[in-house]
Amino acid sequence: MQLKKSKIEVKSIITFLKNYQSLIFWLIWGISMSVIFGFILDDFRTSFAIWMGFGIYLGVTLQFFENKRLKSAAVLLCVIVAIFLVWKPMISFVQRNTHQKISRQFLVDDVRQMASILEATHPDPYINGGGKVAFNRSMQNLIQIIPEEGLTKIEFYRHLCPLLATVRDGHTSFWPPFNLSEQSPGGIPLYFQAVDNLLYVAAVIDSNHQSLIGSRLLSVENVSIEDLLRRQAQIKGYDNEYQLLRYLGYDGSLWHRRFLEHLIPEWKGESIQLKLIDPQGVVTDLHLDPNTKGQDKLITNTTSVKLPSTEKSDYVYQFMDDEKKTVLLLIENMYTYRESFEMEMILQGSLRKDLAKYLYERYHESPPPGDTDKLIAGIPSATELCRELVEIMKKNQSENLIIDLRRNQGGNAFISTIFFYFLHGKEALISFSDQKSIFVKKYSPLFWRQYPGRDIDEINRYQPIELSEDDYDFSGYPEKGENLSHEESIRIIEDEASTTATFWQEYQTETYSAYYCPKNILILCSPLTTSSGYAFMYDHWAAGGKVVGIPSSQAGNGFGAWVGFKLNYSGLSGGISHLYITHFRDDPEMGRLFHPDYGMTYDDLNFYNFDPHAEILFALELTKKLK
Repeated sequence: MQLKKSKIEVKSIITFLKNYQSLIFWLIWGISMSVIFGFILDDFRTSFAIWMGFGIYLGVTLQFFENKRLKSAAVLLCVIVAIFLVWKPMISFVQRNTHQKISRQFLVDDVRQMASILEATHPDPYINGGGKVAFNRSMQNLIQIIPEEGLTKIEFYRHLCPLLATVRDGHTSFWPPFNLSEQSPGGIPLYFQAVDNLLYVAAVIDSNHQSLIGSRLLSVENVSIEDLLRRQAQIKGYDNEYQLLRYLGYDGSLWHRRFLEHLIPEWKGESIQLKLIDPQGVVTDLHLDPNTKGQDKLITNTTSVKLPSTEKSDYVYQFMDDEKKTVLLLIENMYTYRESFEMEMILQGSLRKDLAKYLYERYHESPPPGDTDKLIAGIPSATELCRELVEIMKKNQSENLIIDLRRNQGGNAFISTIFFYFLHGKEALISFSDQKSIFVKKYSPLFWRQYPGRDIDEINRYQPIELSEDDYDFSGYPEKGENLSHEESIRIIEDEASTTATFWQEYQTETYSAYYCPKNILILCSPLTTSSGYAFMYDHWAAGGKVVGIPSSQAGNGFGAWVGFKLNYSGLSGGISHLYITHFRDDPEMGRLFHPDYGMTYDDLNFYNFDPHAEILFALELTKKLK
């Protein structure tokens, strides 16, 4: 009986498929085309809407309409519309992926699209570039000089970089349209870092060059350091002079061949000519072969500092003395702690799953679980780290906490809130909202696309006026001379805190609120301390800590928190800021360049023999004076 019933069901399915084969075919066709063009355009949502619309339209028309002329007209209409929609993307896709020159008109459209995206997304793309008229003049000048034969994707990237650079915003830039070799960078085989508005050799890849460590850079290929900085300013937006130096040095334009070719087009690509001056004032001319080794092969001067191991986690600490009075805490980034993943799932409805799996396996030394909740729960937690840290500091009555942010280039700034709560308490956190960085949000289509978990109706519950989906949100930016109300401060903090289950539980119980705060908090900073790393530095400085080291390359008053974009025909992509941030409303100079309380100079580095952890040695000396 059961077998007979199964045969009937199979027969019914076959009959259904035969009767509606036209509809089913076009639905499958719509899905297939959605996937294909989703890959081509890197936009599955738009591709799905277009091609499934075609599939449903053709399927229904050809399945249920009897009139042959109507069917033919429907197919013809779809063909015409499809050709109109896809011929440009298809041709430009072939051009850029076969490294041909992309047609001039396509590039003109991309320049205009780039300008339109900036104006719709960025809080103020004109403020640093001379105003709206100057911005549009720059845009039209770029269009005017596009060659009739067009440009390759990389040529167009170099052509268009100045438009984003005029915004003068370190968070707004293109992502390189080429792969950078980490193990064979191809640039100068010397690793430069910044101090005192200059670049010095901090490490080398050849032991024969170790004597060059500490030497300052004067020129490359007979281009002076001053001219190199001017050229760099035309390639990528920057917040201050230390950001320009950061773009040149470290793993930037001087380190990678593809960047160096852009910076110095007259370089022939063979040996690289340099002029250096050592601490004794001796000038050296060098001709060096391009770099074929990665940063993991860097040779530095010997260090007398032993750091805690980051093998398992990016957030670790250790005592620096036998009396356990001084603790060194490393916060290497702001995006690999558990709470950031919890927030991501709530606000974006997605998960950086590959990264989460890597972090789990790195920490536990075992394969990650398939269950998402268990996976996130197994990532190191900032809440649990803070709980352990304040307990052990209180037990030993530790007097000094050195927080190392020298390599912290940002991520999710909420870890700063977590630390603030444990060190200073819940009420202090709420009161501190008047001193915390304040910001204006700019909503745009790119914003809503990147943050599908956000809802304009929910946002409007707390607005004095009803905002539109392309509006400015001033709810986190009170009028000058005014502060947020106590209730508003609580709401802002708790709206964020409630998105992370691990911290929210602690926040509600207040068990460790203001559990222990050492007498001295020293925050180590470098030009790499940027974005949310900068926000952490500022928060704990404003709460009484002291900043030690070399200035950050980020401005305190500026823009941040990028959203991604991609141009239609060239395929160039990048990020654009959607926040205007103010840390120093009454001090524009401090808002441009944050000067550490205890700044390090070139002479200080020389005194410590250019030890790669000279800032820690400097901070340890300070703890003796601050008692």
